[in-house]
Amino acid sequence: MNILLIVAYVLFAVSGSTLLKYGGIANVKKFLIPLININVSWITLLGFFFYGISFIVYTILLNKFDLSIISPITVALVYIFLMITAFIVFKEPFTVKKIIGSALVLVGILLMIKK
Repeated sequence: MNILLIVAYVLFAVSGSTLLKYGGIANVKKFLIPLININVSWITLLGFFFYGISFIVYTILLNKFDLSIISPITVALVYIFLMITAFIVFKEPFTVKKIIGSALVLVGILLMIKK
């Protein structure tokens, strides 16, 4: 169950961030949100929704795990999966430095969760 919560958080956070970016650059009809005076698309709103769900799941995670453990793990996983998603969806560069950095992050996660 706890692993599923972490997976759900990462999926919603990565999906939300990806949709927020895509909604801003996609060639789709946008509409004005008067209160904050910003143009958004339905894709952007979907990104807000997914990101909101990730926030709720993250709050649950914070109540189940030590903050000093769950925060670095989830931040690192979101970073790695966002980097992969950015490469696939937005054709952002995937450099050797990013690969080495991600490998170091994974090693750090393994060291943290090792009992």
